[in-house]
Order: sequence, then structure tokens, then C-alpha cells
Amino acid sequence: MATVDPIATDAAIHALKSGGNAFDAAVAAGLTLGVVNGYNSGIGGGCFVVARLANGKVMTLNGREQAPASARRDMYLRNGKADTNLSQTGALAIGVPGALKAYAELIENHGKLSFNIHLENAAKIAEDGFKIPTAYAGRIRVKVRDIRKFPAAAKILLDQNGNPKRAGQILKQPDLANTYRQVAKHGTDWFYKGPFAKKTAAWMENNGGIMSTADFAKYHTTDLDPVRTTYRGYTILGMPPPSSGGVHVAQILNMLEGYDLQGIDPKSADFYHLITESMKLAFADRAHWLGDPAFTKVPKGLVDKGYAKKLAERIDLKKASTVKSYGTPPRSNEDVFSKHTTHFSCADSEGNWVAITATINTSFGSKVVIPGTGVIMNNEMDD
Repeated sequence: MATVDPIATDAAIHALKSGGNAFDAAVAAGLTLGVVNGYNSGIGGGCFVVARLANGKVMTLNGREQAPASARRDMYLRNGKADTNLSQTGALAIGVPGALKAYAELIENHGKLSFNIHLENAAKIAEDGFKIPTAYAGRIRVKVRDIRKFPAAAKILLDQNGNPKRAGQILKQPDLANTYRQVAKHGTDWFYKGPFAKKTAAWMENNGGIMSTADFAKYHTTDLDPVRTTYRGYTILGMPPPSSGGVHVAQILNMLEGYDLQGIDPKSADFYHLITESMKLAFADRAHWLGDPAFTKVPKGLVDKGYAKKLAERIDLKKASTVKSYGTPPRSNEDVFSKHTTHFSCADSEGNWVAITATINTSFGSKVVIPGTGVIMNNEMDD
């Protein structure tokens, strides 16, 4: 089991020792990270899941946040210019969270333990508290001005004088503990169709937001086919759109496959130059082509080997280049995909492998905590 926090890793190991499998361990880690690493992820955000089941089947689950139905493409424009304050901080920055529903479905379909057990264990950590790590305290200091704008967030992250809580202090989150326990008692409908959705909608109405109870009620995850490519004889599997990660990694590996990497010192400038130039080309395509297949066409040709070879021909091994435009993959309009962050992975003795990327986007997301819930809400509308 690998996570960014030892408390979350311990929670995952405990799940395995209690008779759970890799799915139980991963969900235990995800819920715990929402407590001890809440500036990166939590149930106020979303997640992507790629897993290999013990029977050899590979599955993905899209638990990404979704835009409110009333969202408009111009709602972050002020005087004709994009205002990132609106898309990154406050009510308009928030998408409907998907992580909780995704975690619940993983346990229902593939886990061995009760989802309630994982929620209760994470709730106890939130209730008892933990020592704030140096990195966590640093994130509070960096974001303190925005945190002060939202009383419920300030109540959690700042001291009585309005200053950032320091490394080593005990951070207790009784409201978040209660939220976890309410979900354990009443199911995810409490979150998506009950009190949490109603509290969020009421807060939105009073703070210039557009998210409604209907947005919560309509939220659903999606099962998708993984992105597949090969690299020097190995099969590479990744998360498909709306995640850009799987396509992005496949593109970069496809370009690098044409070079003798073993003949280049991995600590040399030449090595980093080649990696960087490949990434620049992939990022140019990402900015233009990648999106949610439910609303835009994302070409499968982005991971075509022949297309990668053409992109690689643009790389100058002697100098850095400026990527002035995106590429045009084959069959770009016909062959398309159908419909600050943390990552954690787990494998078990049965042969289950689970990889989850969970996020609320930037540090502390929108900086909004819905009063009385302890849930830090994402700012995924900015992504």
C-alpha cells in the first residue's frame, strides 16, 4: 500500500488485516486522506479509479466532479477577461463532488468489508485529531488569506486569533466526523439527496452559487474502458477521458519509445531535455483536444503510434523548442472516446490491484467548507 500519509497507509493496512481486499484498503485510505490530507482530497472532491481485478479484468470508474446544470461557459468572464478568482475560490468554483459515491460503489461491487466500517474508522480519526504535518501547516500559511474569507473553513484551519494552525498542533474535525457517521448510518443518499445536499444548496443561494439539490441528486459515476497502449513490450493501462492522465502518459511513452533511452544517462541534461520536449508536445494536444467525451470529441488517434512518431519528429535534440500549435491526430473527428491532487495504490494477495487519483484540485479547493459539515469543497470548475 502506498499513500502520501502514514495514517492513511495504516488505515489501509488495517483494512487488509481485518479481512478486506485491495478495494477495501484503497477506500479506507481515501476516506482517511480526506481527514489527514484534506488540502489535497476528500469527499468534497472527486476521483478516478483504475483497477485490475483478481480475475484479470481491468476496470475504471469515473468519480470526477460534475458542473452544475446552470453553469455557463462565460460565467468566469468579467469585462471580457477570465477572472480566475471566480473559478478558483468561492461558490462558483465548486463542482458536484463524486468521490464519496465512487468509494461506496467500489466497496459495494468489489470490497469484502462494509462501507460503514471504513467511514466509522475515518470518523474516529477526525474526531480524535492528528498532529498537523509540516506540509499541511505550510499549505495553510500559503492559503490563509482565502481561508479567512470563509468562516467554516477558518474555524477548522485557523486559531482563535485568525492565524494559521502550526505544525505539531492537534487538528480535530468533529463536523467531518459527524458527516462520515451520518453517511454510515443513512447511506450516500444522505449526502446526495438529503441534508448535505440541502445545506450546500442553501449556502450556494446565499453566497452567489448556482449548485442545486437537483445537481446532487443527478450525480452518477461512469464505468469506462481504459486507455491502452504498449511500451517496449509492456501493456500500459490508464484512465480515459475526462481524465487527461491516461492519454497524456500514453502519448509521451509512445514518443519516447522511438529513442534509445538506455543509451542516455538518466541524470544528464540530454535525458531531461528529451522528456521535457515530449511532454511539451503532449501538453499542447492536451490543451486543445482533451475534455469530457460527454460534451466534446476526444480523438482516439491521440494514442496512435504513427501519430506519436510524427510528433517525435518535431523534437530537436540539440535545443529547446517553442510548441506553437497542437497536432492533428488521425481520424480526429470520427474515431473518438465515448462517454493539487493525491494518488494512492494498493495490491492484495488475491491479485487485485487498485490505483486511485483523488483531488479537490488546488490546495483546500475552493476554500469553502459548508457550515456544519466539515467538508472542504473542491474548485474543480477551474480545471
